[in-house]
Amino acid sequence: MIRTAFDVLLAAAVMGAVLGVLYLRGAAASRPHPALAPAHGVVGLAGFALLVAALRHGLPASDTGTSGFGAIAAACFAVALGFGLLIAWMAWRRGRPAGLAVAIHASLAIGGLVVLLALIALA
Repeated sequence: MIRTAFDVLLAAAVMGAVLGVLYLRGAAASRPHPALAPAHGVVGLAGFALLVAALRHGLPASDTGTSGFGAIAAACFAVALGFGLLIAWMAWRRGRPAGLAVAIHASLAIGGLVVLLALIALA
């Protein structure tokens, strides 16, 4: 189940990468399809829910010292979710969210994905 959560979160990361590239092109660039950002959020939330469900069922014992990686990844994704909601609110209020919020959201999500990948690879 943890592998499924990783796969879903990876799909959200790919959508987020597309959104990030479009964001970095500037305000004058064409806006992405209106469904892309909500789809990114829904897929990310589904992956986060799968991760939490997998962690509630417990991970197999490991001798590699990765026992806390699942909780660390979940915490990164939870804070990234909060910043994602902040970005959505900022986009709704002003049209273009602040770059710092986007950078923090992306950094936390990528960090969570890397920690989750390490958990899967070392388990």
